[in-house]
Amino acid sequence: MESKSVVLCGVGGQGIILASEIISEALFRHGYDVKKNEIHGMSQRGGSVLSFIRFGDKVYSPVVKLGEADIVMGFEELEMLRNVHYLKKDGHAVTTDIKIDPVPVILGSAEYPRDIPATLKKYTKNLCVLDIENALRAIGNVKAINVLVIGYLSHLLPEVKELTWKDAISEMVKPEFREMNLKAFDFGKQLACEFNPQ
Repeated sequence: MESKSVVLCGVGGQGIILASEIISEALFRHGYDVKKNEIHGMSQRGGSVLSFIRFGDKVYSPVVKLGEADIVMGFEELEMLRNVHYLKKDGHAVTTDIKIDPVPVILGSAEYPRDIPATLKKYTKNLCVLDIENALRAIGNVKAINVLVIGYLSHLLPEVKELTWKDAISEMVKPEFREMNLKAFDFGKQLACEFNPQ
């Protein structure tokens, strides 16, 4: 198959690197050649984190060029806005509605942009904004939001079996958090099925 690409973006502490590792592992287990790369600055202090994943029959580089990503998944609204330009025309954009003030906003020298989803809709008709308050009621812990996003992604990549995703999750999260994360995966997939009925 022709290679495809996924971009994950957010801020440090949201579990983006773990999500990238789980996604890459599931795609590898399916039989794809997979390459991934992360860009992160002060990730432990809430800095921007960006992860590129490319997969297919044969992939030579993890680099995703602007306008090339099939899917861009934002863990935070402003980071999604900053990175939506990686998305190809009519690609899938999925973001949480989480808002984390960057340093300029905290210091009062800038304002957090208003109505980011309206701007994102200019890039694609395939936009889903995940209601995290609703998700938290279902899964109970914000630390599993990254796996909820993976659950949504799994619906967009139906060739990879659900068991493959769940095996990757089970092996890569701590045993005490396994049940919670599998629940988050199921909820994310359910949201995607509702938003993108087959």
